[in-house]
Amino acid sequence: MTEPHTSRHTTNTQTKHGPKLRSQGASAEGARCPFHAVLFDLDGTLLDTTQAIYESLKYTIRHFTGATPKDEELHPYMGLPVFEQFSKLLPGRAVEACEVYEAHNLSIHKDYVKPYPGAVDVLQALKANGVKIALVTSKRRRTATVGLEIAGITHLFDATVFCEDTPENKPHPAPVLKALDLLGCTQESASINQTFPLNVLMVGDSPWDIASAKNARRFLEEKAKSSGSGPSPAVPVIKTAGVTYGAFPKEAVAAQNPDYILDSISQVLTLCALEA
Repeated sequence: MTEPHTSRHTTNTQTKHGPKLRSQGASAEGARCPFHAVLFDLDGTLLDTTQAIYESLKYTIRHFTGATPKDEELHPYMGLPVFEQFSKLLPGRAVEACEVYEAHNLSIHKDYVKPYPGAVDVLQALKANGVKIALVTSKRRRTATVGLEIAGITHLFDATVFCEDTPENKPHPAPVLKALDLLGCTQESASINQTFPLNVLMVGDSPWDIASAKNARRFLEEKAKSSGSGPSPAVPVIKTAGVTYGAFPKEAVAAQNPDYILDSISQVLTLCALEA
């Protein structure tokens, strides 16, 4: 399969789910190669939390400044860990702001947060077919867990990586590397009878999701080369899928050159060859 950075050509494949699956520089046959594991972002990918995040950001900023910013003013900070958001939005007040934000966000979860159409079905289908599933989010464990419970999908993940679980967050490779390790998708963590290479898919709505997965792939490839044995078959093949229905416009996602662009979460099943 041609890597996105070597080809800007876009192919269209009609799926049974309605919207077209656009694979940048990939053939239809290549797009249907199964994946051994799928990593999912949470906000804007599995759960529709965008308005809840905006409401809590506005509430918190109003609490400290008396002013209420518009959604478009807050958009550049979407996808970042909440502490990093407030380090930029309310310098010197980030710790207090996080506390106010979290309390407000939890109080409105039940009214604002819901899974995207098809998200639960996708997770259940992957699970039923033996595909390993990991959650990789920059959200704090406490608030993320409430959203997972609302959607009823907590039990479907084989591994979870929250903001607190790594010293660095997306776009740093650490969260993706942590998930791969927990899933047994790296040479160090694999079971003795594991066959390599493994195909892994990262699905997310933000540029940070795509960049984190690409950075993880680059890190593992460079690590293999530095071992002196050349490219290692034990390095997982990490592909990326950017979704267009989340908090970020399609142009922002496409700018990161993901391997696939999805208009629906259900199209993950197409990539894993699990369509009925």
